[in-house]
Amino acid sequence: MKKILLFVILIQYNFLFSQTQLATFPLEFKNSKDYRQIINAEDNNTHDLFAFATDKKTLTILKYNNALFLTNQYAFAKKDISHKSISGYSFSDDGNPTLYWSSEDLQKITAVTYNLNTKTNTSVNYDLRFFKQIVITQFQQNNTFYILTQKYLEQKLVLYIFKDGKKEEKTLDFSSFKFKNSINLPIRFNQILIACPAEKIETNQFNPLFKATQKSKLYVLKNQLLLTFDHDYHETQAFFIDLATFEIQEKKFSKTDTQSFFGPNNSYYHEGKIYQFKVSSNQLLFEIRDYKTGEIVKSIYVAPNQTIPFKSSPIWLQLNNDKPTEIQTTARLLNQLHSLNVGLTVYKTSKSILITFGGIGELEFSDTVHSFTFDNELTSDIEYRNVPMTIYFESIFDKKLDHIKQDQEPPLAVDFISRFKEEHKEISLPSIIRYKNYYIMGYYDTKTKQYTMRKFSDGFETM
Repeated sequence: MKKILLFVILIQYNFLFSQTQLATFPLEFKNSKDYRQIINAEDNNTHDLFAFATDKKTLTILKYNNALFLTNQYAFAKKDISHKSISGYSFSDDGNPTLYWSSEDLQKITAVTYNLNTKTNTSVNYDLRFFKQIVITQFQQNNTFYILTQKYLEQKLVLYIFKDGKKEEKTLDFSSFKFKNSINLPIRFNQILIACPAEKIETNQFNPLFKATQKSKLYVLKNQLLLTFDHDYHETQAFFIDLATFEIQEKKFSKTDTQSFFGPNNSYYHEGKIYQFKVSSNQLLFEIRDYKTGEIVKSIYVAPNQTIPFKSSPIWLQLNNDKPTEIQTTARLLNQLHSLNVGLTVYKTSKSILITFGGIGELEFSDTVHSFTFDNELTSDIEYRNVPMTIYFESIFDKKLDHIKQDQEPPLAVDFISRFKEEHKEISLPSIIRYKNYYIMGYYDTKTKQYTMRKFSDGFETM
């Protein structure tokens, strides 16, 4: 009892110290809430941190140095822009930001460059159209704003590049590469992306399991993109795209066969390694491969009658948002996962590597509904409903990828942020960014009417 009480006290104590208020700035939003937005952004060259806060008439820019002291503040009258939201940003070599105000579908963009020295701004309008294209995602990398689209009928992607208010277009042609499905029949690149849309993975942040269960993933790395496909049961197909030369390099990683010919499987890329996860009704397989060589770094088979040797948490089953219940056996886990979309996420803290394994799907329930007719006769009908289901467990490894035997990983920054938001209803317009080795959440405090910036760390680290 004393140990439990001590643990609870430690959790409460460390929650208080898991977040630190870094800065505040008086800020009163006016006009319609539809026009309000806050974005935190880092200049990758200087590591200055910016906060962009806007309402219908005014844009406020707060500039903090890499020690997070406020060094300058600017207020610009908002130009007569019909677009309500900022979709992205870039920074020039001299540190001036450009904000990209856009329509919801990104087809119309107004790029406004703010000269912080002269306190003036210039704008350029772009009409992108996206003729026979689907927008995959938008992202920032190396102080540049990108929009990535897929062509409907061609085996090509189009990369729209925005820097200093200027736009370029680059076509990424995949027609020279071969693609196949699990029964070895040829398919086309665009068919894969239509059936399995690419999910953007935040490479320096914790990603929820639902993102990892997608069969196509896009990783934004330093000066590179990585696109991976796991629609084929037998292999992971990966493409590195150089953002300087736009050269495409392909790699394939075999998936070791399990006793069942087909079954749910997926992969996850993290810091030069491909993590592969396969399940069948009678086997679980976890493998780690080196991306450059393709060699297997670690391979673990688990049978239904065995305990998972690298498991650091209970196996949890959660329906809807109800309280999770524990799955006691590997056999039941395999039976449940076999009908779900499976995946795994990899996240590195300062001391360890946390891997979450699991699956997401729906469970069908039937309900008998009784009613009376106009003749006062009792009738019965069966109604069906689908309930979201998630199964997962966590594993902790050291930096050498050896399993660490501990009950659980200390709470992550994302856990602290979630709890903090739940307990503080005054938080509005939160913007979360990974900065150095921690997270920063900037938001508008509706009670104090100020912009507030807080730091959140993984585990029980403090300032």
